[in-house]
Amino acid sequence: MASSRPKVSSALITPAIGFLCLATLVPIAAVVALSFGDFNIAFPEKTRFIGLYNYARFLSDGRFINAALVTFILVVVPVVLQLLCGLALAIALKEKLVGTRWMRAAFLLPSVVPPAVGGIVWKLFLIPGVGGLSYLASLFGHNFEADLLGSKTSALISVIIVSIWFGVPIVALLLLSSLDSIPDEIYEAANLDGASWAQAQWHISIPLVIPAMGAVSVFQALEVLGIFPVIFVLTGGGPAGATEPLNFYAFLTAFTYLDLDYSAAILVAFTTTIVGVCFWSIRQISATRVGR
Repeated sequence: MASSRPKVSSALITPAIGFLCLATLVPIAAVVALSFGDFNIAFPEKTRFIGLYNYARFLSDGRFINAALVTFILVVVPVVLQLLCGLALAIALKEKLVGTRWMRAAFLLPSVVPPAVGGIVWKLFLIPGVGGLSYLASLFGHNFEADLLGSKTSALISVIIVSIWFGVPIVALLLLSSLDSIPDEIYEAANLDGASWAQAQWHISIPLVIPAMGAVSVFQALEVLGIFPVIFVLTGGGPAGATEPLNFYAFLTAFTYLDLDYSAAILVAFTTTIVGVCFWSIRQISATRVGR
């Protein structure tokens, strides 16, 4: 009777697993196949195989190169700042100061806000002359009416700030859990040896939390790449492509310009790069831990 239970469980779960695999693999295979073809949505019957032509278009597409650069900036800069700010907050929260209990719950609020909603809130905050930022400036006697989303540099910085706002809370809580796992005896021994609080943090907390920071950085890099709804609502990829990452460019290429095969090639290259970088990062983190 007991031996029949695994067979029954397998029979019940196999259809669900098969459906999930089908729903995942078929769209991926369709996108990959489309990237190697010449597809016209008006004449789908005339689709033909053209090999790597769509991928070769990357080299002559200045907008693609710009989108790749924007993607790099929107991943590296926010993740680095999220780790630094999150580590500082985690160390502060670990000290269990007055009010830190409710702060742990409050820090989670940006993480649970849907990205599109967060984008709308920030867009209202940055409206020149009448937004929340202008109101705060008026409290200090300043008349702030600059259009931060209308300039290339300030628009990119605004998107980075929003990305940091979304990511810092979860980074702080993840690093806090790592800090809480450090035995108190280590800090007590350092204190007996005459180490100050700052020295204890620099020589104990930070070195011991670095492996966790590596894992969190990979996780946050993937999260930052999902900022598409924020960009869609906040800047629309503008001005002049200043905030247009590769996934947003692929979206515009497919649904605005109806160049579906080229959009598929962008997405394949984009996804392949992400997967490769993630695997490399995970192997580096694993090798570092084994080496220690």
